[in-house]
Formats: sequence, structure tokens, C-alpha cells
Amino acid sequence: MLKILHTFTAARIAAACGGRIIRGEPHAAAHGICTDTREIHPGQAFFALVGQRHDAHEYLPSAEAGGARILVVERLPDGWLPAERTAVVLVGDTEQALLALAAHHRSALRATIAAVTGSYGKSTVKDMMAAILGRESKCTVAPASFNNRIGLALALLAAGDEDDFIILEMGTNHPGEIDELARAARPDLGLVTAIGEVHLEGLGDLEGVKEAKAELIPHLSAEGTLVLNADDALCASLAAGFDGEVRTFGLSAGATVRPERIHSDGAGWQFDVRGWVFRIPSPARHNVINAAAAICAATELGASPRSAALALAQFTPQAMRYERLELGGVTFVCDCYNSNPPAMRAALQSFLFERNPGRKVVVCGDMLELGEEGPRLHRELGMELAASGVHTLVAIGDLARHFIEGWHQRALPSQSAFYFASAREAWSPLWWELRPGDAVLLKGSRAMRLETITENIAAQLGREAREAAA
Repeated sequence: MLKILHTFTAARIAAACGGRIIRGEPHAAAHGICTDTREIHPGQAFFALVGQRHDAHEYLPSAEAGGARILVVERLPDGWLPAERTAVVLVGDTEQALLALAAHHRSALRATIAAVTGSYGKSTVKDMMAAILGRESKCTVAPASFNNRIGLALALLAAGDEDDFIILEMGTNHPGEIDELARAARPDLGLVTAIGEVHLEGLGDLEGVKEAKAELIPHLSAEGTLVLNADDALCASLAAGFDGEVRTFGLSAGATVRPERIHSDGAGWQFDVRGWVFRIPSPARHNVINAAAAICAATELGASPRSAALALAQFTPQAMRYERLELGGVTFVCDCYNSNPPAMRAALQSFLFERNPGRKVVVCGDMLELGEEGPRLHRELGMELAASGVHTLVAIGDLARHFIEGWHQRALPSQSAFYFASAREAWSPLWWELRPGDAVLLKGSRAMRLETITENIAAQLGREAREAAA
């Protein structure tokens, strides 16, 4: 977790956020910022954020009891006032205030700032960039899922004078979100991994996704660089909207960073770029393109190819991102951190390269936030799964029924499909169907919790082992 150790006075917070001090002294100083009363330390500033499930204003007494020196609030609880030594800054929106303070803090930083966005792959690319740049420089990187207002603000606020680079991630599910994030961060380098059918519920269609990602471009510095996916026509077209330097990555001829002689050694992938040999210890073939994106951005920022090669050779993706697990002779590939149509296709292409002697089984959970297009996109992927030669499809969730519909339009008699409402219902029937040598891909949106399947199977195997030993 990020630690924010900078000192902010009540006056500075109020000025940065457009707020006003309604209690305490303007010179009251807080060392560090906190948004969770369970993690507060004495002397910090506490921002009372309002979420869908929790309103931190209800916990202001706990924040003060925990030692908060400054409270940033939209209101105070009825009948409660903090001690006079505690400064209170009143703002219109605490979440916006946190981002405004981060934007203010950004102005004082000397670091080069890179921002990564895209429909999929952005977390992995961000982490690969951090691994490369962090070998020889001080680098602050946004943790997993710190890609919204709050997360980006906390990542910026955690950076300090000693940082050479700050690597941020920007996500979006509605128009204007990246514009707001990029205005605060003002990146020196922007990278767009890809543009695909994601968050259509809020963005409408592919053109809406493209426009949302393009919101990053006006906020790049004049001397900045835009890095784009040369294999993605929509992504590559963003170059027309940027007057500065454009660099590209991908398998297309003319890409700035183009992996060649790609081959697998069973545990990872090796490829060449301009005479340099790179290896990534990841079984996911699509991570070759993610690595190319990171190499393109990091070398543009001054990293050497040698540093990039050394860093990527030791790179480990975050949990549940094409993570292999062996259980009872069956290979499970857990890629269930999230899902959308292009990410599903990328995972499937990598899965088809798996060298298992048995059958290939794909467990698909709902792909969420696709709006009215959801049923169609699930049907289309069901057809693609059947055409790919996968032996068995296991569909889980309400929308996953449409996977089955599409599957039956293309499936051969030798291929089978099963439907379950939840992962908890699916694990036992699935386990009974599997045999040693099979490989199983788990892919679904985070809310589907497909990792429940491997957790239950592992627990079952543990029980069987204990019974056999008894």
C-alpha cells in the first residue's frame, strides 16, 4: 500500500481544493493523508470520502480519536464537533478535493510522469514499465486498481522529490473520466494499450471507447510522447490527434518496437527486438505485446535495452492474471481478475498454445458493463470458442447463457457445454468431469469470483489427502 508522508497545512489544503477552514488554525499541519479510519495514524489529514456503500462522514469521530490533525469534509455529523486543536476544511466534494490536492502536489514534483490507459493490458504494461525503469531509477508506481479518481490521487500524493519516474494507470467507464485524471496528472508520456469493446454501458460503442481514451492526449506535455498499439487500427488512429512524438509497438511492419522470432520454451516466451533478446517468464503469449509496449515506453524515457531485458526476465504478473496452477494433474490457468471481449480473446489465444496432453476446457463467467451489446458479444464469443476447437465450455452467470447459445451454433457433436448460475455451483461437477492432462482456462469479470473453483478443488484435494493419511 502507498504511504503518503508529505506535510500539508490546513491553509494549503483549502487553497488547493477550493475549500474553506471552518474550525481550527490555518497553520495546523498534517503529516500524511488517510482515507480509511482503520489505517489512520496520529497527525494525518483525513479525507471523508463518500462511496456507494460507505460514507466516511459517519466515522469522523473515529478519525479524530485516531489522531487526525485535519479533517476534510463535506459536512459534520449532526450534534458533533471535533476538538479545537483539529482543523476542519469544508469542501463541496471530498473525492474531487483529494484529486485537486494531488494536482497541486504534482506541480511540485520533478519526476517524469507516464500514464497508461487502454481497454486491457494496462496494469501489466504499467508494472512492466515500473520493473524496467525501477532498475536504475527511483520510481513510484500506482498499485493494482488505483486507476480512478481516488487511486490516481493517492498515487500522485505518494510521490516525492526523490522520484525520477511516476507511473500511473487511468481507467474509465464514462466520458470525461480520463480527461479529469489526465488534467490532474499532466503526463509527459501517454500509452494506450488497445481499444476494444469494454464499458459499453457507459461509453456506448467502440467510437465512444476511442474518444474516452483520446481524452488523455490534450493533457500530455508539449515535449511529450504518445505510445500506441500499431496492431490496433482504432488505437493507432489516435496519432492524428497529437502534434508531438508518436512511438508504436506491435507485430505490424513499421512498429517502433516489433517483437520478432517469438517462441515458447514451455514456461515463458522469448523474442527479439532490434538484435536484443528478451524473455518473459509468463506462459501468456499476449504478454509479448504487453512487454513490447513497456519496452517502447521505457526506452523512450531513457532506459537501456539491457535494463529492459534484465527486468522482464524476472517479471511476475499480478495474481489471477494468466496464473498457472496444477491441481490433481490438471493445469488451471487463472485469468479471472477481470474480463471483456478483447481480453477474453487474448486469453484464449494464449491458452490454445498450452502444451497439455489432454483436453482444453474454458470456464467463462459474465463479462459485465457491456450494456445492450452484452448478449450479442457473449454469443459471438461463444461461437469463437466452439470454432477454436476447445473441447468443453463451462458458462457461469446470467449473461453467460448467451455463451451457450453461440457455442451451439458452431460446436461439433464431440464438443460439450455446461451452464451454472455461480462458480460455487460449478466447481464440483467440473472437477468430476476433468481428468489428468486436461487444461482449464478460467476467465470472467471480477464479480464472478471464478477463483472459487480452484479454491474449492484445492480444499477437496486437501481433505482427500488427510483422509488417505489417516
